[in-house]
Amino acid sequence: MKTTKLSFSYYPPIRATVSNTYLWCVNFPSNSIEKAVEQLSKFPGVGKKSALRMTLFLLRSDNSVTEGLAQAIIDLKEKTQFCKTCGNISEAEICNICTSVNRNKGMLCVVRDFQDIIALENTGRYNGVYHVLGGLISPMQGVGPSDIRIDELVKRVGKGEITEVILARKANRELDTT
Repeated sequence: MKTTKLSFSYYPPIRATVSNTYLWCVNFPSNSIEKAVEQLSKFPGVGKKSALRMTLFLLRSDNSVTEGLAQAIIDLKEKTQFCKTCGNISEAEICNICTSVNRNKGMLCVVRDFQDIIALENTGRYNGVYHVLGGLISPMQGVGPSDIRIDELVKRVGKGEITEVILARKANRELDTT
């Protein structure tokens, strides 16, 4: 009996260098997969490989998983808005922090964006209300006082209800300017 030795070769994805950036070149078996990878790779921190893994996971999942994800994204865009008082994300005109009777309305924590509120709320240590600036003044990046919610902050403090203002940012040039 004659035995034949089989050999297999692995060819990794082709990488082409363009301005010190690697492009991942793959021939996708369908346009739908290619489109899904392209859209998922637009998320921050998600490259083409991770997007492909997510796409293949969704492809193998029950329809309920993909439909649930699609509906969650639609709801996010249709139902989420910014609180008229503080600028936090909310499904109502005024967020649950601003409407809470258990909050100290005299203590105002000024944050850069709503992600800072999420971080502070997860500590469970702060019981006041917030004001989201929506960025920091940065003349080098063309961001001036009119581009962030400074006027709203001044009006809010001017009403007299606020007795303490906390700036919840680490010291840097942009914060000093703001």
